[in-house]
Formats: sequence, structure tokens, C-alpha cells
Amino acid sequence: MLFYLKLAARNLTRNLLRTIIAIAAIAAVVMIVVFGRGLMQGFNESTFNLYIDNQMGHLRLTEAEYPQREPLLSLDYTVQDTDRIALDEMIDKLGQEPEVKKVLPRLRFGAMASRDDELIRMLGVGYDPHKEEEAGILTAEIIEGELPKAGNEILLGSGLLENLEAKPGDNITLVFSDSFQSIQGRTFEIAGVRETNSPEIDDNFFYLPLETSQEMLALENEVTEIMLFGEQAEKSHQLEERVLTLLEDWEVGEAYTLTRWQQADPFMELFLEVDTAMNIIYVFFILLGAVVVVTTLFMIIRERKTEIGMMTALGLKGKEIMAIFTLEGALIGLLGSFLGVLFGGFLNYYIAQRGIAAEAFTGLVEGIDFMVEPVFYTVYDLENLLISFLLGVIITSLACLYPALSASRLNPVKALQKDA
Repeated sequence: MLFYLKLAARNLTRNLLRTIIAIAAIAAVVMIVVFGRGLMQGFNESTFNLYIDNQMGHLRLTEAEYPQREPLLSLDYTVQDTDRIALDEMIDKLGQEPEVKKVLPRLRFGAMASRDDELIRMLGVGYDPHKEEEAGILTAEIIEGELPKAGNEILLGSGLLENLEAKPGDNITLVFSDSFQSIQGRTFEIAGVRETNSPEIDDNFFYLPLETSQEMLALENEVTEIMLFGEQAEKSHQLEERVLTLLEDWEVGEAYTLTRWQQADPFMELFLEVDTAMNIIYVFFILLGAVVVVTTLFMIIRERKTEIGMMTALGLKGKEIMAIFTLEGALIGLLGSFLGVLFGGFLNYYIAQRGIAAEAFTGLVEGIDFMVEPVFYTVYDLENLLISFLLGVIITSLACLYPALSASRLNPVKALQKDA
């Protein structure tokens, strides 16, 4: 086999320009695959993490009717004490499950604040300070001040702080409707600023300690949701099955509903479907590059018909001739894939450091609120490089089997004829 490999390598130098073109074709498509996979992975991770950390967790437990009423921020459908199990007991027992790594009870509600003669609408989130500090989701993104623990202190999104023309230490008055539909007002001191880099979150959200939120909304021991986090986001289905079993054991399964993070938004499902479809597109791209290699091999076979016929007449078997031409194509695929991974990896590394604006993506869906960061980064990792390299080599090698098989089936008598 080593002899055939050396022969194949030598044959590639016989028409160097044609070989370079074939290698460049494979390098170009593999580079596109490396960059495309890194781009999609970076965009998806950025978007998914925002939804997981701020909206859903890996799994979200709510009252059965709440998901339909959620756009109205209704306070009539909450997770609360029941005859079978109290809310605090439910949270504690969920946290004791091996599959559950974090449990975050939250209470969502709407509010308004005034700036001059303008009313600014905003979304409030009541949180458990102790559990949030353990989880590190809110605290990791505080850029100024601290996470309020109790009392009339508030954490604002950075964009909302700017819209209110306020600063940490200032007081703001919120107007809101409690669970009895009564209009209330309360003044809070700005204790901290959170910045996620997502305008959808930073421009609209504020955060209060859960006890404060429950007291002002007249919702003692009630939350709108319990966000559950498992070991991995991809295992949310197993987490759902375990929590569903617990709800049935507590005889509250019909009262509550579970929603996996993949179901958070129609665009989540769309992104996941696009991600799957992209794998097919990556293979298609490499096949386009392989077409150039296949065409090159057919040209080589046509030029070497006499040479092939002579080798056959001297006793070289068809499978040996097939091996020579397959190896020629495989070497082109190997070199092209290596160069494609090299340049594609460099491009991914560059954007992983510098970032790329998400406007090109969000502009496709104007008028729809999109929970994405304005700048996201490609993922630069060894797995992407290895998979793209193997795809390039394997697909190109497989594509070369057909012209190699054609060469092995040439009739030696006809092949030795100059006009054949």
C-alpha cells in the first residue's frame, strides 16, 4: 500500500496547477464548514443561554394555565401552597433530587415608572437572594452595586436605568397592580445595575427580593414559576420525566405544567431545526468541492488511458489500479481539508476574540423581540476542527471511488489504442 501511496503522490505533481485547483476547492468548502459550524454554535449558545438563565431554566414549572396567560403577566395563576404540599416544601424537595442542580423560584409582574411626562413600562422579577447567589446568574452580571437582599432596594437593567435617567443610589417610584387588581405605588432605592448585553432584557427588566415582591403584590408564599436546572441543558427531557414523577407522587400533576427550555419560544424550536438542517448543508458544501476532485480524476484517467492499459497488461489488478486513483483523490481531500481547517480555524479564533454583530440575524425578523446579544462570538474548539476535517477527507475519498472504479474497469486492449 505504501508503494501505491507514493505513486499516487507522485502522480499529483504531474499537473501541479490542476492539483492545486482541486485542493483549493476542498479547502474552500471545508473552511466554510468550519466557520459555519463555529458561527451557528456561538449564536445558538448565546441565544439559548439567555433564554435558559432569564426565562426558562432547563425546565420550568408553572401553574397549568399560566403559559397561556403569561403575555398578560397575570397574577391569578401561581404556584402556591396546596393541601398536598406547601410551596417551600416543594422547592426543598426538588432541590434534594440528584438530577436537579439548581432551583430558582421567581415571581414575574408588570410595573410602570414615570420620567417627566412619559410612562415607562417594565417587567419585574422577584427572586430568592440566597438561591440566586448560589446559582450566580444574576450576580455574575451586576456591573455596579450589589444584589438587593431585602427591603425596598431594587436592581435595574442597564438600559432601563438609562431610560429612567437615574443612577445607583437614586430613588424611583413604581406603579403596579397587585393580585387584587388594585393600583399601588412604592418607592425603591437603586442598589445595583445588571447588564446582560441583550437590549430585550437590559431595557425592560428590574429585580426585587422575592419577599418584597410577594408582600407588595399580596401574594404570600406564591410564585409564578420555579426554574429548574439539571446537569446539562441537553438532558432536560430526563429532568422533566423525574419532576413529572414527583408531581404525580404529590398528587399535584394536573395543577402544574412543565416546559422544557427548547419550548420557550417558537424561535427556539426554529433555531434547533436550523441547526439540524445545517449539518446536511455542510455535507452538501463538501460534496460541491468533491465534484471538482471527481472531475479532475476523470480528466486524469482520460489522459492516462494508455498508461492504465499498459499497467493492466503487465499484470496490475483492477483493485490495485482503483487503489492508486482513490489514494490520489484521498490525498487531495487530505491536503484540502487540512488547509480548510487551518484557515477556517484561524477565522473562528479571530471572531471568537473580536465578536460579530447580531444585526444581520435580527434584521431578518423586524418587529419581533429577539432575546439575543448585540454581539456574539464564534466557538473555537478542537471538536469542530476535527469533525470538519474528517468530513472533508471521508466525503472526498468516497466521491473518488466512482472514477477510480471506472479506471479499474478499463479494457486494456482499448486503453492501449491511441484513439480509444
